[in-house]
Amino acid sequence: MKTRVYPKSKSLIELFIKTFDNYPGFEVIEKGTICLFKFDGDLFYVYFKCVTHEGTPYPLEHQRAQLPQRPEFDEVINSDIPFLFLGYDVTNDVYVCWEPEKVKSRLNKKSYVSFYSRLSAQENVIEGKIKEELLTNGDKFILFKRTDIISFIKMINVHFPELATNKISVHNYDNENQTGINQDIQGRLKSIEDDISVKLLVDSYEVENTPRLAIIGECMTQYGDYYHQMSFADWGRIVRSYLETKSIE
Repeated sequence: MKTRVYPKSKSLIELFIKTFDNYPGFEVIEKGTICLFKFDGDLFYVYFKCVTHEGTPYPLEHQRAQLPQRPEFDEVINSDIPFLFLGYDVTNDVYVCWEPEKVKSRLNKKSYVSFYSRLSAQENVIEGKIKEELLTNGDKFILFKRTDIISFIKMINVHFPELATNKISVHNYDNENQTGINQDIQGRLKSIEDDISVKLLVDSYEVENTPRLAIIGECMTQYGDYYHQMSFADWGRIVRSYLETKSIE
């Protein structure tokens, strides 16, 4: 039987970039074996490998993507920029993303590090739905159709809350603002009260019966394109501040 040829990382990067389809908040900063990109003001490194069968004697259900040892990963290790390892299932047009902090901690530890998935989970992904799965060892992985990449990154802090405190803005990366992000720049909201539409949206929820993450997520979904410099963590900060102030009144 003829051995299947899988696309290499550079081809997978080009496919990834094409999927954003001129989304205004997306920009490629550096492109090589690893891609550094900006999404709505936040920076991410991303590296791609195809998800494939683990091999004999394991059943097809056992899937994995192998992260190799690379000199260029030294730059990632020494940076605070989040690192995404995206496995690509060619057959199902599905991405698998493993926990960024765990992946980053294993970079260049040995020649190859394997990260696992399940074929049944990949086959059951449907467009518009992002799935969260657990391995038997407790490791988490997220699955979604390639066409849902924008939705995934918009909500990445929901799936990986540890990223909320580790994101590096493009302003800090370029050394344009050494003291932090300027709250007055276009595309950012300083407080909920500064936009009556956002305030009305937050006020429409029964806070006692609604998880705050749901409110934060809806704010980002409805107004994320307008306030394109706001990360999920930024929305979380101003929503929580507003709700806390409101509860005191």
